[in-house]
Amino acid sequence: MQSAEVDTEFNDILRQHGILPPKKTETVEEPPSPPADPEAELKSLSIQQLNAKLESAEDQNAEDEDVRFLEEYRRKRLAAMQEEAARARFGSVMQVTKADWKDEVTDAGDVYVVIHIGREGHPECNLIDSYLRVLARRFPYVKFMRGESCLCIPNYPETNLPSMLIYHEGQLVDQMIGIDALGGKSVTAEGLEWRLAQIGVLKSDLTEDPSKSRKEVFVLNGDVNRVGFRRRNSSHSSDSDS
Repeated sequence: MQSAEVDTEFNDILRQHGILPPKKTETVEEPPSPPADPEAELKSLSIQQLNAKLESAEDQNAEDEDVRFLEEYRRKRLAAMQEEAARARFGSVMQVTKADWKDEVTDAGDVYVVIHIGREGHPECNLIDSYLRVLARRFPYVKFMRGESCLCIPNYPETNLPSMLIYHEGQLVDQMIGIDALGGKSVTAEGLEWRLAQIGVLKSDLTEDPSKSRKEVFVLNGDVNRVGFRRRNSSHSSDSDS
């Protein structure tokens, strides 16, 4: 005789007629949910909401450990906000001359200073000027500066224009002399961003050298369309900021 433990279609019929006992159902226990990360929950709160939560915990006589945790997290958040505000203190391209070079460049401290040495009316210098304005807004913790060649370095050869000098803690750490060193006449704001990121001046979310993608072009209806490039956490190709 077939065991009642063997689940078959015939056994189901016997159960329907009460000959066999109901089939045992196995209870599958779901694994316990992982404990909630208290910091992850607090990250979504604004500093005002965090203050309110701390006041509420104190008013309701919450456990000292919970209050201390909220106070410590609030302190860390405020410190991070203050550090970010201190870093993001530039945001535009400032002018520099030989007279104020020491104050603005040599004594700038622990920030990267990127100086474009150019000449007004020079086409390629004008191009670099426009790109540096984009980068200054994008990376406000970098000190971007513009120096007219005749006011910064007398008798500076025009063949060296545009030039980019990079200082950190008073020292010249890198330089790009001439348009070819900056990426050629087809250079873009993103191309400059990539170069500066490789030096360590800024942290970019570009995942590849944009100049490689820019070399791939196709012509459609008489217009030249350039292939875009990708940034991290982006499903779309990007072009220079306007």
